[in-house]
Amino acid sequence: IGYVGSKGTNIDGRWEINNPAPAIDTPTSSTQTRRPIQFVVDGPGGPLRPLTTVRFLTNGNNSWYHGLHTNYEKRMSNNLQFGLAYTYSQSLGEGYGRNEGFGGTSQVMQDPKNRRAEKGRYPFDVRHNAVANFIYDVPTLAGMKNNAGKHVFGGWQLNGIITLRTGFPFSVTQGNTLNTSNSSARPDRLATGTVSNPSVERWFDPSAFRVLSCADSRFPDRCHYGNSGVGILDGPGMKNVDFSILKNFVMREKIKIQFRTEMFNLANHANFNIPNRNLRTGAAYLPSAPGGADPIQNIGAKDTGAPGQITSLVQPMRIIQFGLRFVF
Repeated sequence: IGYVGSKGTNIDGRWEINNPAPAIDTPTSSTQTRRPIQFVVDGPGGPLRPLTTVRFLTNGNNSWYHGLHTNYEKRMSNNLQFGLAYTYSQSLGEGYGRNEGFGGTSQVMQDPKNRRAEKGRYPFDVRHNAVANFIYDVPTLAGMKNNAGKHVFGGWQLNGIITLRTGFPFSVTQGNTLNTSNSSARPDRLATGTVSNPSVERWFDPSAFRVLSCADSRFPDRCHYGNSGVGILDGPGMKNVDFSILKNFVMREKIKIQFRTEMFNLANHANFNIPNRNLRTGAAYLPSAPGGADPIQNIGAKDTGAPGQITSLVQPMRIIQFGLRFVF
């Protein structure tokens, strides 16, 4: 039993410092006029040209990890070996470096002036993770130890790995309707967003989040960066059993042939991916829509791909493969 902790510093990051703040466009307030740096001089005495992207590269990001690690191992005796490991942990990071190639959270800062809002759980963070493994050499039954019996009933081995873990975190996002050039936008969070009995049709409650937009001047209170954080909800957990049966044919003292039957996801359990987390921002989902569709109440359970629905697996269903191995 042990504690493992780490602090990462000088992690690469980037953000666009010339993005305009959210605003409703007017004749005197366009996207370009709201940029911190609007123009650049094209050479000595040259004309002014509009300046859009200014990418700021930094090594000032940080990461944090805290974990309780437990491990129990029984070494091979009486034909049996097994182990059990359990980890209770949290992994946090900030800024662009938090993405690490995963798809659960946004990798672009929503507000270039508010890096604190981008601190959250890494997409690979797993709060609870338990893994058990075993190896069992099946003993040859009494009376079956003659030459023929050893070839048929001897040399069998059973192996297994059992994995139980909680889900990966994800962020609730929306299309960028804030009149900014940033590709990342998050809604306002009105409630937790969790549901008592999550399912593939409704893993989280989309109505707990409010779509923001600067497209309609009648709703200026919707024209701002959203307060919803990153990595705030958990996707489905994972239950998996990998199992194999091995048969060793001993030809000589140091030579044997091994026949392997390997079954991945033995129970054929459906381990689901994170749900669709992007709220729709079309005209029908803004407060100015007829009937007040605010923001997604009119999305039906049969609307495939709607926010909160799960449409993919994080791993394949059962796979069985056979192999023949020559060991010398």
